[in-house]
Amino acid sequence: MARRGRQKYDKLGNNHFITTTVVGYMKIFSLKNNYYNLLIDTLKFLINRDSAKLIAYVLMPNHVHLILHIPSGKSISDFMRDFKKFTSRTIKKNLKNRGLYNTLKKLTDKGGVKKFKLWMDRFDDVIIYSEKVMETKMNYIHYNPVKAGFVKKITEWKYSSARNYYLGDNSVIEVYKI
Repeated sequence: MARRGRQKYDKLGNNHFITTTVVGYMKIFSLKNNYYNLLIDTLKFLINRDSAKLIAYVLMPNHVHLILHIPSGKSISDFMRDFKKFTSRTIKKNLKNRGLYNTLKKLTDKGGVKKFKLWMDRFDDVIIYSEKVMETKMNYIHYNPVKAGFVKKITEWKYSSARNYYLGDNSVIEVYKI
């Protein structure tokens, strides 16, 4: 998105703090645990495809925060486009197969346009330029489920890299520890 200056810094081998959110802040991922697993599997595939490194993450019921290192020559915009496109298609198909037409309707009827849409159009991207910013963003990610009232301790949320860093638990997805 050129208006946010992303093209200027894309493909330069940066660490990115990413946020992407479900349309209408709908808590779609809490409908079924395998939606979280779909997000994880998609991340694994794209990380491998792009030789990226996942530094930190949290998957919440209606949004995702990531810290990714995208190597030089690769694009964070392409990574996120493919992440959102694949997860959207798969969740749409799953909702249809499960007969969750009310949920499908909520994600389809937006502003008079009858087109399924899981994710908001854009994603927020901040380039991490110092150790202090990295620490701040990692703390923000790890404390997100606590602030939301889902857990009391950061290591209790299954879909967070806090478990990787503080418990050595790589069972959900492996992170590149800094």
